[in-house]
Amino acid sequence: MKRLGLDLQEFGREAVPVRDMLAVEACNHNGIGASDMQALKDEVYRRILEYVQIEGYPMEASVKEVNVNDLVLYILGPIIFSFQKTGKRSVRLRREMEIISSDYETGGYEEFVVIDRISTTEHVMVFIIEAKRTTVGLGIRKCLLAMFDMFKHTGKGKAYGFVTTGEQWRMIVYDGTRFRMTETFFALFGAMDSNKDRWMRECSVVVECVLFALNNGGVVDSKRGICEGN
Repeated sequence: MKRLGLDLQEFGREAVPVRDMLAVEACNHNGIGASDMQALKDEVYRRILEYVQIEGYPMEASVKEVNVNDLVLYILGPIIFSFQKTGKRSVRLRREMEIISSDYETGGYEEFVVIDRISTTEHVMVFIIEAKRTTVGLGIRKCLLAMFDMFKHTGKGKAYGFVTTGEQWRMIVYDGTRFRMTETFFALFGAMDSNKDRWMRECSVVVECVLFALNNGGVVDSKRGICEGN
């Protein structure tokens, strides 16, 4: 990607495990207690099972793009609602049909954008999610470009992005100088209805990642108790 000065193959090889990404970030706190975190993970687990019961498991050969976006919404909804109750930021989730930059490169069929309302006239993006029905690799390029434009608008802090098929996820961080990306991690698996313990061990990290991005993405204000990104 010439515009960003990235070799996508090399960038992919440098991906790190998601737990390692969270560990090296400077401000790794969620803003909710351990018991509330467990309750939130329980709720996200329940919502995913609800989605699978209604729509079926998101197999690559059959799932439609709109179903992927619905699954992402099922996952994000409880997390954002719980975060809103902390009062740390006035965030809202928007489903953008298309986000286009001035060079007409950034964008996608539909993206989720979390907006922080700083005042009645000022809004900034906290993070962006690019949903794709096939593989996360197809959305990485567009997500990187959207994050680059997001950071230019924000001007400080960090930009956060997620690329997902609903089932598979990657988290991307941009500090204005360097992009970093996680290896693929999973938010669900086929037999999760009968193996909740495994889901908690292997998949519930998606809750932690989204909460982290909510706490630290975009412009941050230390007066409101938010940790400022480096």
